[in-house]
Amino acid sequence: AAVVDMGEAPLGPDPLELAQNDMRRLKRKIKAVIDRNLGSGGAVHPLLKSSSKDFFERSEKTWRPTIVLLLGSVLSETLSPEQDKAAYLDDCMILAEIVEIMHTSTVIHDTVLEDFDSLEKGNPAHMIYSSSVAGNKISILAGDFLLARASVLLSSIRNTQVVEIMAGALEAIMRGQMGLHRPSEPFTTRNYLRTVEDRTSKLLESGCLCAALVAGHSVDSEVALAAREAGRSMGTAYQITRDMLVTEGNYEKLWKKINKCVDLGEDVEFDKYELNEPLQRASCLIYVLENDEEMRAQVESEGGFKNVEQLLSAREAIESQDAVGVMRGRAHEYGREAVSALERLPACEARDALSLLAHYLVNPTQKRLQRSNYKEGSYVEPVVDAHDKKSRMWGTQLAKAKKSAKKGLLSTLSDKITAAGIKARLGSLGSGTFK
Repeated sequence: AAVVDMGEAPLGPDPLELAQNDMRRLKRKIKAVIDRNLGSGGAVHPLLKSSSKDFFERSEKTWRPTIVLLLGSVLSETLSPEQDKAAYLDDCMILAEIVEIMHTSTVIHDTVLEDFDSLEKGNPAHMIYSSSVAGNKISILAGDFLLARASVLLSSIRNTQVVEIMAGALEAIMRGQMGLHRPSEPFTTRNYLRTVEDRTSKLLESGCLCAALVAGHSVDSEVALAAREAGRSMGTAYQITRDMLVTEGNYEKLWKKINKCVDLGEDVEFDKYELNEPLQRASCLIYVLENDEEMRAQVESEGGFKNVEQLLSAREAIESQDAVGVMRGRAHEYGREAVSALERLPACEARDALSLLAHYLVNPTQKRLQRSNYKEGSYVEPVVDAHDKKSRMWGTQLAKAKKSAKKGLLSTLSDKITAAGIKARLGSLGSGTFK
């Protein structure tokens, strides 16, 4: 399947730059909350301090509240002369703060479910307290503290409908996180997308819907429906793309382990969490499983891949079925839906910026969202790593290795791996696949 492209990105303005002043104000407010003492007379709690660092030093730009703030600017164009525009924008600032605090709380809660520290993030509470039991308890309490703050902020808007909608978003997030880390349903693209909508899209959808409601629009109005669809579609487009990048990193670690074992002449053995984590987010692999009954049965019955041969077969299937193109096309479809929804709202600078942000979200590397690509507030195009070109040759190298093995030229799996050109540095399954 060919990649479905969103087309040319609009010229601007840059969304992150346009919302910069409001974001600075929002960050100051959140920092004051996170850094505040818990109780009386105590020092800042170490995990909350870690959360504050995560918020202000995270590798990714804070784009979620940016969407709510920019949408507020768009919807301010729909206010009647009797409505107070400044008061409305203040409410949108509160909604943006709620969205980001809820997201930050789930990042903390997420660590409770991360049993295997060497994968994507690891549990910071476990490291602080040198105990998974104590760390999990503190993670839950710290996340709950932030959710309590979000509840206080919700009450300040004095709109019971907004409270109900955001509470529903929180419920969806928790349901989505459980579906991600402890899936109870079969591996299908449909189930994957439903999990994505729960754990990411619902929060943005709800924040955008509430921005419309606070502006005085009914829940079933054209403006509210457009705002809701824009938030949901942007969240889904982002998460599909982000999951592909996360999976890349997880597979990279698996390949490094294989490489080390091959060098030492050891059998390759995986912890169950190592095998399970990539499966949770690997949308491309999930797509393959829908078309490969044998591999599907293998994954579902055994809970993951058991050996290197299975990993190589999965990689080959991903390439042969163009699963990357299919899933990237899905992300672009959602991106297009977001832009289409925005076009039903008043034309203005903020709307153009949101359309450009939709393009940022579906970029294969999401480079415009990476804080490391900014210098003194300005975006700097990253230098392409020379290794990327080599890793994209992985499919050809694997095919050659398989062909040689069939001819009897290679007798062992170790020989296959070496011949495939990945002994020195196993060509990343992720980098080779998700470019």
